[in-house]
Amino acid sequence: MPYKVVDMSEKYAREIMNWRYEGILSIYNLEENEETLKELLTKEYYAVLDTKNNLIGFYCAGEAATVPYGNEFHIYDNKDFLDIGLGLKPEYIGKRYGYPFLNCCLNFLKKKYNVNQFRLTVFDFNKQAINVYHKAGFIIENYFKSENGFYFLVMTLVD
Repeated sequence: MPYKVVDMSEKYAREIMNWRYEGILSIYNLEENEETLKELLTKEYYAVLDTKNNLIGFYCAGEAATVPYGNEFHIYDNKDFLDIGLGLKPEYIGKRYGYPFLNCCLNFLKKKYNVNQFRLTVFDFNKQAINVYHKAGFIIENYFKSENGFYFLVMTLVD
């Protein structure tokens, strides 16, 4: 599926803040407040649209894509990697959108930042996302336990 990447807008940011993931993935639900809106609009966030200009996901790059607690473990010390974070609209999870969505994001970022090394941080229980990342060539490089007891996997891709 061809996707289009656009800058994050207030319209898309507000839509994303209203997405609601179910079950254990509900940890990805964003707060609906001005602080979250400001982050989505001022950091390196991008919206991904389908061919009908419907929002299907978003991603971020740089510091916005890191888990701050990972700094305690020097997870992000290697600056050769571009950190990325991804969010697929809940209704598309498990419906084969993940891999083409990820490839769209990677292709855009390769051109925009002129990089070929990526790093992402994902909850260890998010098996569907981890499978998509593995399929794209990401490997698990590290992991850490957050202050609230969740484990994160740190995955890298050198393309």
